[in-house]
Amino acid sequence: MIRRLVIPLLGSGLLVAASAGSAFAKCEGPNPPDFCSQVVVGWTTSGDMRVGVPQTLTFTVTQGEQPFDAMGVVLQFISQGDGTRIDVPATSTNTPGLWRAEVKLPANGIWSTYAQVVTNTGADYRIFVERLRVVLPPTPPVTKPVTAPPVTPALPVLPIALLLAGIAAAAIGWQIVGGRSQRRTAGAAGSAAANAAVTDRA
Repeated sequence: MIRRLVIPLLGSGLLVAASAGSAFAKCEGPNPPDFCSQVVVGWTTSGDMRVGVPQTLTFTVTQGEQPFDAMGVVLQFISQGDGTRIDVPATSTNTPGLWRAEVKLPANGIWSTYAQVVTNTGADYRIFVERLRVVLPPTPPVTKPVTAPPVTPALPVLPIALLLAGIAAAAIGWQIVGGRSQRRTAGAAGSAAANAAVTDRA
């Protein structure tokens, strides 16, 4: 069973290697095809970009299916909505032909991408890469504000104390007034009784 799987895999691997070798051999021959002289730029990252969110884009620069020795690469992003153009210089990596750039686009929509490739001989290539779709970032969930429990207002101490003092003073006043009136009533009753006794004696 394993032998049946290994043999086709080896055969397909040899076929790919042979086709690649034949392509390279064609580029090295006296009459190379047109694609051998073409500089090609292709993304190695995929997916939509988000507005205002920095994203690292990686891409390859090749010629004749071989890494292309470029002195510098500048990516150009052109909005199809209003024509805004953003230029972003790229930096090379340790892998031949592999470049990266930190990109942040300011608006959503479709952006056409070009690569300005400069060589050490002074040649300058402006290559169309592809169109990128830039989308709005996801809307954060709406959270209800947390309301604090109602606080019962504290009664003012000073007005209550004054009120109680006023009530106490009024009560004392009523007691004094009531005592005086009682004494006056008793005095008047005593005088009336004395007058009546004098009258009886007469």
